[in-house]
Amino acid sequence: MDQTVSLRAILSSTQSFEDYEILKLNAALMNAILKEIIERHQLPKAPLKLFSEGTNIVFAYGDHTVIKIFPAFHLDQFKSELLVLKHLQGKLSVKTPTVNYEGEIFGWPYIVMSQLDGTLLETLWDEMDHDNKIIIIRELGSLIREVHALPTSGLKEIDCHWEHFIHKQINGCKEHHRSAGLPNPLIEQIPSYLDSTKDSLVKIEKPVLLTGEYTPMNFLVKQIQGVWHIDGLIDFGDSMLGLPEYDLLGPGAFLIQGDKSLSKEFLMSYGYALNMLTPALSHQLMALVLLHKYSNLNVQVRIKDWKSKVQNLKDLENLVWGF
Repeated sequence: MDQTVSLRAILSSTQSFEDYEILKLNAALMNAILKEIIERHQLPKAPLKLFSEGTNIVFAYGDHTVIKIFPAFHLDQFKSELLVLKHLQGKLSVKTPTVNYEGEIFGWPYIVMSQLDGTLLETLWDEMDHDNKIIIIRELGSLIREVHALPTSGLKEIDCHWEHFIHKQINGCKEHHRSAGLPNPLIEQIPSYLDSTKDSLVKIEKPVLLTGEYTPMNFLVKQIQGVWHIDGLIDFGDSMLGLPEYDLLGPGAFLIQGDKSLSKEFLMSYGYALNMLTPALSHQLMALVLLHKYSNLNVQVRIKDWKSKVQNLKDLENLVWGF
């Protein structure tokens, strides 16, 4: 069996996430996929480096290019990434990757895009000076406001139909968090906690472009005169149209980490007035944390020993948000 036939057979038979995770570790197979893409687009010879993080397969190709490969069952992520990359191009105050090529290899779509310079914020945040954190968090609030202000024409394909989406998340919320290992006393409080703010979760006036992933793993920062600033934004595979507040969750969990001064600076830079930082908003945001598509409080609540500090979901809300 020649390599092309073998590659076709392997890729077309990979239908589960478990099989995919094993396949990603197969260096020979990854090299065969990359060789096919490189030859197809007549790319010049350059060193390859696999990025260890991320759901999909991402290689740096030389110093200026990234090749991102999606399994067939992540076709929706490919479509979202491609659509949003093109939609954002040149419209923001920070850089986003430029699409050079797109294609599909035996049912697996891929994008060849520009590689942004900078350092991932995730690698710096914990040790960053608090004054610099305030600068970053202000820039982040302003950036999300920029994205949300963009028109959504041409993005119908990623409309999640918010009310349908949120009802589905509500219906599956308890079981989702049970499988994620949330303590049972908190799980049992979920229905009443969500029900008491349900109108604020479902009601939507104007859907905006959501990435759902404003986390330190998706920002590139640069140092200017000794101060770190946001310079680039990556990863749009989970983008959709929906309620603006949904995009505030990543910064709240991963970066703010219960710091009330950072929370205030972030939300006011996004556009909230001080008198709008109310218990109702705090409740809404915590409810959305529970309902996020990838919610896992054991990973996302980055507050030391948080489980020992809460007796109920209201305690947790006050710890994470608590205006």
